[in-house]
Amino acid sequence: MVKMIVVDLDGTILNENRKITDLTKQYLKELKENGYIIVIATGRIYASALKVTDGAEFSNYAITDNGACLYDMKTKEALVTDFIDPKLAFHLFDYYNENCKYISICDKNNIYKYTYEDLEGDDTGKKIKDKNDILSHCKEISHAVISMKDHVSLMEVYNNLIKKYKDLEVIIMQDSFSDEKWLDIMKKGTSKYRRIKDLSSMLHIHNDEIMAFGDGANDMEMIEKCGHGIALCNALLAVKEKASDITKLDHNHDGVVHYLKENLF
Repeated sequence: MVKMIVVDLDGTILNENRKITDLTKQYLKELKENGYIIVIATGRIYASALKVTDGAEFSNYAITDNGACLYDMKTKEALVTDFIDPKLAFHLFDYYNENCKYISICDKNNIYKYTYEDLEGDDTGKKIKDKNDILSHCKEISHAVISMKDHVSLMEVYNNLIKKYKDLEVIIMQDSFSDEKWLDIMKKGTSKYRRIKDLSSMLHIHNDEIMAFGDGANDMEMIEKCGHGIALCNALLAVKEKASDITKLDHNHDGVVHYLKENLF
């Protein structure tokens, strides 16, 4: 019997406009009121996760920053945090060159974006040209992002990072709705599934009582390892290949809700 329902945000319960429908919010809230544990698991920072879900009142817990942080949504307290050492994060700026679009350093409430590029229409974060200013503001670094202009440069940075920095977890990220790839960087061992395991242990919930929904590269492990790993029909092919089932409807048509209504009971 399923007791915990884990949902990714972008490409899963958020539609192409990065909005959550009233139907999805209301249904997940009803499940929560009926005793199910509803968990958000996202690559977004805490403040961003709350913003795009209108406060995430339908959830009991939130896993943010690809698993770096776990929050109790009732108390708004952090239960687990795996921060990157600021001195280590400072070395990431060495990878900013003519092939780099930007480097972001993130904490609970802000995304500090280091770039000299004119990223027209990009309102995700505070653009700062002095890297020292970033680290003077950001002491508890939940994760970092490196975006390159081409795939070859991205792979060069990725291979260099995983060889040089053994204390960092580096993943190649891609959402299901875009061809763009970038690097997400966390403390070593960080992942959505690791936080799911931590939470399920706290709540005495078995792995086969967990149902997880996702679509992107950072969802692959939890889709593969949770008792019921469900890929959205719009998910990346690699995610679908790891899933125990696939939704009939996509993220633009409340695919998670329709799947739960058909299969949960």
